[in-house]
Amino acid sequence: LLAIPVGLVSGGVIILFRLLVESTQGLFLPGGDVENYEGLSPALRLLLPAGGGLLIGLVWHYLKAETREVGIARVMERLAYHEGRLAIRNALAQFFGAALSIISGHSVGREGPSVHLGAASGSQLGQWLRLPNNSNRTLVACGIAAAIAASFNTPLAGVIFAMEVVMMEYSLVSFAPVILAAVTATTLTQAVFGNMQVFTIPPLKLGSLLELPYVIMMGILLGSLAALFIHLLAQSTRRSAGWPIWLRCTLGGTLVGLIAVPVPEVMGIGYDTVNQALLGEL
Repeated sequence: LLAIPVGLVSGGVIILFRLLVESTQGLFLPGGDVENYEGLSPALRLLLPAGGGLLIGLVWHYLKAETREVGIARVMERLAYHEGRLAIRNALAQFFGAALSIISGHSVGREGPSVHLGAASGSQLGQWLRLPNNSNRTLVACGIAAAIAASFNTPLAGVIFAMEVVMMEYSLVSFAPVILAAVTATTLTQAVFGNMQVFTIPPLKLGSLLELPYVIMMGILLGSLAALFIHLLAQSTRRSAGWPIWLRCTLGGTLVGLIAVPVPEVMGIGYDTVNQALLGEL
């Protein structure tokens, strides 16, 4: 039964997050289109992410180091070592920091923020009710599944992500409540935003077995690119660890802006660009 309020709270938080981001984007993006960063002038495409990075950096500068820890990595760390007990202050930092980052055109999505906000919703309810650790972990999984389901209108994907990626286990005890929370959050989101798909995926099928070598080559290439990306991210984080946080955020935003001048599709969540790729239009 506790899965239902977790689904409602988690779904409600995601709805508020989306409304904050999309209503703000609609105020300044051409045509009120929340994806239309391409319609901004080159100067704005440079200044917007740079200014957003500076503002985020200044806010982060005055937060305690522990409060700055947000995202999926924070959730998994709290699940591994602290029985899924997440603080509300980190969730608030995640909510407003991620919203500001997306609004200012940074090349980020709402997946990580959704996971953290959903996990915090479940964790806070479990802590408030003084539930045992195993029950608290289950409510965290419920919150994660509900948040992913609410964000993408995909209840099954929310369940799989929560169990496979974050919890790293399937158990009969938690499976039913996780499903119930995801369906509850999806129903709530559909009541607000309608039953719209995030991505338009055409029918996919293999033409012949001769295409399999290309699939294998693509897997090797993309795996190598992903490994290189993670390596560069770790190296840049390590080398800039001693720099002021406001400077790091400003430089990050400026780099996004410099890339966005010739390639504005990198700005914002970019679901329109992903759809173009899925439809073979890029």
